[in-house]
Amino acid sequence: MPDVNYSVLFRQFPLDHLDALAPVVAQTYGIPDYDARTRIRKGWGFLDRNATDAEALRVVDSIGELAGGAVAIDNDQLRSLPAPNVITAFESMEDGLALRMQSPQVPARPIGWSEIGIVAAGRFSEEIILHEAGGDTTKMAGMMVGLGVFMVTGVPPSGLFGHGKKKKEEKPAKSTRVITFGRIVTIAGEQFAFSPDHFDFAGLAENKQMNAGANFRAFLGELAGHSTARLNLGARLIMDNRSLTFANYGGLHDFETELLWMYNAVGVRPA
Repeated sequence: MPDVNYSVLFRQFPLDHLDALAPVVAQTYGIPDYDARTRIRKGWGFLDRNATDAEALRVVDSIGELAGGAVAIDNDQLRSLPAPNVITAFESMEDGLALRMQSPQVPARPIGWSEIGIVAAGRFSEEIILHEAGGDTTKMAGMMVGLGVFMVTGVPPSGLFGHGKKKKEEKPAKSTRVITFGRIVTIAGEQFAFSPDHFDFAGLAENKQMNAGANFRAFLGELAGHSTARLNLGARLIMDNRSLTFANYGGLHDFETELLWMYNAVGVRPA
């Protein structure tokens, strides 16, 4: 049986060409138009993740030059991104900016404008169910979940979970949290994550706004305006003064998949 180890990546943002791509994708895969559109939307830049070499080349040939075309890449050759470093502030420099790391023991990281490859924003909500009666085991589980979110979004664990002791007879608590975050990716693949609600925007100087949301937009604008960085869907929405909810990230996996696509597809830019 042939190995299904190839991915097919669009060269441009597929949602910018959804109406043109849908009938071609439907014909290529033998699926209804609705399923073709869903495949494009939910692929986050990938049209296929598990194709044989021959299938991937057939799909690329079917797309042709439409919407900038597509490319087939062996999954083993996809460049992966390392875990991001959390940043809490920045200072402007003549040819870039210095990013303050979350840990005070780590010196600020200077980055030139020409080093910035991708500027991204993400937002997703998730339901949390906590079992408080489990003692230390449950407490540790909650801490690990919070730490995991912090490491990739910059949103600190504190405040994500309830404070204080709970009575053992209480039922599991259920709540929904909304996580908004930004990400800077250098051309070399280094990543920096930050939470706009836990970020010092003093580096914006006279462009500093009155609330975190406005400062988030101003900071993304500064990053995009001084560099040739590509913007993901979330950052594009913010720069268009639209809500991040329209990006429809179902979770962190969708956001990370889009970044992986942008990092590997050559020349990814809006139409």
